[in-house]
Amino acid sequence: MNRAPAPELVAALAGRKPAKALDLACGAGRHTVWLRERGWEVTAVDRSGEFPGTVQADLELGEFVIEPEAWDLIVCWLYWQPNLVPAIARGVRPGGVVAMAGKTSGRFAVGLHEMRAGFPGWRELASGENEVRCFLIVEKPVD
Repeated sequence: MNRAPAPELVAALAGRKPAKALDLACGAGRHTVWLRERGWEVTAVDRSGEFPGTVQADLELGEFVIEPEAWDLIVCWLYWQPNLVPAIARGVRPGGVVAMAGKTSGRFAVGLHEMRAGFPGWRELASGENEVRCFLIVEKPVD
């Protein structure tokens, strides 16, 4: 199991002051661990509850509610649920960041264009797409 955080996320958050983060579909918690080691206050959510201290909730069943403008960072890495995107966008405070990645094939397949569609007018910090996965890291505009 790869325990290292995604290099794209590491690069995009370089120099950003630690604050309040939400790690959705956190799995084994690789991003949660990395963020906490850097001073972030992280809430980790996953259906499996595999990672200690995880809020065990099935996102597909709506068992976790993302409060509006409650987070400075929301990470949803290698999990794609289209109906969750509006709540993720609302959940980030102005100036906050959303970091998403998804597989480009299989049950939760997504393309970069679909990810971008959920964040019109946001500043793109990083993005990429290949035959295996795509990712998007964006910053919410400050009014």
